[in-house]
Amino acid sequence: MIRRIANKIKARRALKAEKRLHKALKKEAKTLANKTDTAYDKAVISWEAQDYVKLQKGVIWYTIFAVIILGGAGLAYFYISWTFSLALIVFGLTYLVFDRQHPKRVKVTLSEMGIKAGNKIYQYNRIQAFWIAYNPPFVKSLIIRVYNEYLIDIEIQLGNQDPGEVHNFLSTKLPELEGKEEGFFAHFTRLLKL
Repeated sequence: MIRRIANKIKARRALKAEKRLHKALKKEAKTLANKTDTAYDKAVISWEAQDYVKLQKGVIWYTIFAVIILGGAGLAYFYISWTFSLALIVFGLTYLVFDRQHPKRVKVTLSEMGIKAGNKIYQYNRIQAFWIAYNPPFVKSLIIRVYNEYLIDIEIQLGNQDPGEVHNFLSTKLPELEGKEEGFFAHFTRLLKL
């Protein structure tokens, strides 16, 4: 019984030490993000790609979007829920403002120390796993799951970079989630062009 308690205490201490380490690594990544000529800038493989893929939308898409938002707002107002009606209209306007932005081109660098995408650094010991979603022309992405990030996997566009070369290099540094595909949410947003 005493050994079990001692083992639990050791496990808790190890977990706290690991959390402190990852917090320190995240802090280091933030301080090095805007600096150049760091170890993360010494590229083994590098390429330029967009932040995200922006899907082209036509007049029909915007018309359907407006009908859904305005129709929902009208129904909400009709059922005496004017706050929800206002929230739908604000959501629609906010979405349209952000939809006008164009993706920036970022430089992605795979180094011996970690991955640098734009001004964000991900050390290899912060990354739990990686996988490559490659289904051209729709999806060409390197996806990494970072320790201590909440509910999201970080998607880095491959652009014209050879996915085999990226896979061969990263498989020596990180575990791969084999057979991992894009999630339902990613398929759904691409289908609806959101």
